Amino acid sequence: MKKFLKKHKWIAPVALAVLALPVVWWVRHSQIQQSIHVVKRMTFEKIIETKGEIHGKNAINITLPEIFKDPDLQVWEFKIKDLAPEGTIVKKGDWVATLDQLNLNQRIQFNKDEMELREAQLNDAMIDSAIDLSSIRQQINELEFNLQYRQLDLEQSKFESPAYQRKMQTAYNQTVRQIDRRKRDYELRKMHLENRTKRNENRYNYHKEIQKKLEQALEATNITAPEPGMLIYARISGKRKIRVGDEVGPWRPVIATLPDLSVLISETFVEEIDIAKIKTGDSARVTVDAIPGLQFPGKIITIANIGQELQGVDSKVFAITIELLEKDESLLPGMTSSNQIIIEKIPEQLIIPRKCLFSDSLRRYVYLKKDGRIWEKSVETGPENDDFIVILDGLEERDRILTHPPAENEKVAVYGE
Repeated sequence: MKKFLKKHKWIAPVALAVLALPVVWWVRHSQIQQSIHVVKRMTFEKIIETKGEIHGKNAINITLPEIFKDPDLQVWEFKIKDLAPEGTIVKKGDWVATLDQLNLNQRIQFNKDEMELREAQLNDAMIDSAIDLSSIRQQINELEFNLQYRQLDLEQSKFESPAYQRKMQTAYNQTVRQIDRRKRDYELRKMHLENRTKRNENRYNYHKEIQKKLEQALEATNITAPEPGMLIYARISGKRKIRVGDEVGPWRPVIATLPDLSVLISETFVEEIDIAKIKTGDSARVTVDAIPGLQFPGKIITIANIGQELQGVDSKVFAITIELLEKDESLLPGMTSSNQIIIEKIPEQLIIPRKCLFSDSLRRYVYLKKDGRIWEKSVETGPENDDFIVILDGLEERDRILTHPPAENEKVAVYGE
């Protein structure tokens, strides 16, 4: 056997070559099949592609407690000191965020100083009122005591001359008038002092009430979940998500949301040049970057009436909401979505992939595989999108075209010449 193999060394290489031929043919055939596209009639779709984010259609907002919206606090911004991690599953009453107490503590100290000042003013007003009114009452008592003497003098004057009687009568009447005047003065002074005291009391009570509100706000700086759910951070003006160090207040009260995952939506933006092409009810396809291979049908349910500026986009954009008509347990809020909004469908069109079309400064053409040869053939194109192009003239159904330019060693003829 060894002598035979030594004598016929050529047999092994030839056998290997023969065995390899089918493999080489299969690989080459597969490459050829992969590089050829068969032209078909299909429904062409004009689409607008956008990036967005998955959310729950309905959600419970976690906002500043109502006490923080009270204008009497005179604190308009509250810095977020700490936040629970996004995606945390929380129960009702669980901690969500902590607000910085610095501004509140400063306001509490200022209000405390004011309250002490108003309390001192109130006490002073009450003491002044008691002293002033006591002094007037004493004067009235003295005048009334004098009136009794005037009464005696008047009674005894009847034994005197008429001139003396008139003098005593005048003195008596003058004392009566003095008593009446002092009583009126007393009532006016009493009214004035009561009003002054009431003003000081109201000022003190105002700051005392504010102190209660500030202490209540201080206790409310630990934000809790109003309902159970998955924690999703709110966005600042529709841009980036909120984070530690950001400020919230009465004009921007939402800190996070608890989305309802039973119905999901994709929130996205469309540039103003395309906004007139879409309408509510238009169909869409939604894919999620984190879950390749899955596609979800959807429809547009809202279109913003007013455009807005978005970082990284030169023109204004309009917010669009796409409702997903199907769902999957793997879909989670906050996932990045790719959205294809279908703005028009044209049935029975000859369609080829964009990679099959080539062009120069004069024309657009394809490489047609026909009768064992490769032809460079001009075509007339119609509507197109990011993936496909409609062929109006130059190709027929079932034509075979290359998906890439021919190799340098392959002969190419110009069709029709």
